[in-house]
Amino acid sequence: MFYQKILKNFRKKGFCPFCNSNSEFHIIENESAYITLARAPYVKNHLLVIPKRHVLSLNNLTGNEKKEIFDLMLFGIKLLEKKYPAVQMQYKEGDLISAGKTIPHAHFHLVPKRKKTKEIKDKRKFLREGELIKKVNEVKNF
Repeated sequence: MFYQKILKNFRKKGFCPFCNSNSEFHIIENESAYITLARAPYVKNHLLVIPKRHVLSLNNLTGNEKKEIFDLMLFGIKLLEKKYPAVQMQYKEGDLISAGKTIPHAHFHLVPKRKKTKEIKDKRKFLREGELIKKVNEVKNF
């Protein structure tokens, strides 16, 4: 609830917390981006990789910015892998509501994953070759 109040206040003021980040919060940075801890983390040590330039979409980044962001993502993954068995990377592309974004500034989540103690039942369907080819062709024709 508190997070939603803060977001509402940011939007009302036209304030981007990623464009106005205090460099003391940065773990590492380069010319194009920085890594910081998430202020509203999903889990402990949840990192964000954030472009310095205000863009809404990955498609709006230059080739060099993408490379430097990718370099920081790899750095962040290696950093988290020192303490955690796995890291999940998450990026949401699209408009705020459809993509489920809360901040209108492109950013990448690096979420550390703890070792599972219980086996999770996997309900995914395995596609046969014919089904896979059909689905691939559907996606190609989007």
